[in-house]
Amino acid sequence: MPTAIINNEKRTYCADCYWKIEKEYKQKKVCDDCASFSKDRCKKTNVSLEPVTIGYSTYFTQADNCNYFSADQKAFVEEAKRLETEQRFEEAAAQYEKIGMDEKAEKMRKKAKQKGPSQLDATAKVKELAEKGKTLTYYCCYCGAPLKIGAKAPQIQKNCPRCRGDLEVINLDKLISQQLS
Repeated sequence: MPTAIINNEKRTYCADCYWKIEKEYKQKKVCDDCASFSKDRCKKTNVSLEPVTIGYSTYFTQADNCNYFSADQKAFVEEAKRLETEQRFEEAAAQYEKIGMDEKAEKMRKKAKQKGPSQLDATAKVKELAEKGKTLTYYCCYCGAPLKIGAKAPQIQKNCPRCRGDLEVINLDKLISQQLS
């Protein structure tokens, strides 16, 4: 039997009812179509959005009642350019793809590959780690001193407190990604 999670309530539906619910939600205005949508958060209001899961599809339908909703192509381009100036090339590529600018999206992806992992990416992941209440212990590659990052140590250290070795050679972005998955 198919399931749907609406208002954090999981229910099982018969095929006919499931089809009706799916049809209803496919017709709604969704946050994914807005230039301010980011994962499960609205960038304008900085509010976490509640997903509605119907089978394998997830809908963020708060756009139906949103005063900030904008699917205007100009808004997407402005958002993509802002992300590009912040060197958030993957997110800029996603914005360009939403409006069918595939060539521009491909350029952004090439820039993202050239850029490689950045300190900004690691900082965002440290914040995510801290929000989950997790602390990651890693070790200095020079002296082996234990170092912590996350809930108990939110700041990224540039040098080892024991030997003063350069810790920027450690790919914290990749290390934290492994811990979060």
